[in-house]
Amino acid sequence: MNSPATTIIRVNLERAKEVSLEWEQASYSELSAYCLEILREIGCTDTELPVNLRTREQQLNFITGFASYAFGEVLNVQNVN
Repeated sequence: MNSPATTIIRVNLERAKEVSLEWEQASYSELSAYCLEILREIGCTDTELPVNLRTREQQLNFITGFASYAFGEVLNVQNVN
């Protein structure tokens, strides 16, 4: 019997690395603004960054992670039992 299709996200690590390299040159205020923009896009209404996005490294990791997801490929997969 086949199970229903499951949606799988395969991240695009190469594109995420490119985005990360581009943002490494950005200022702290540019990084902060972009992180807030990403948060708004996913439905957060806060006007300040959360505690876990206060450092430059945390912000770069967040941007890279979001890019890997955003540029990912959505697949429908069926498992056979």
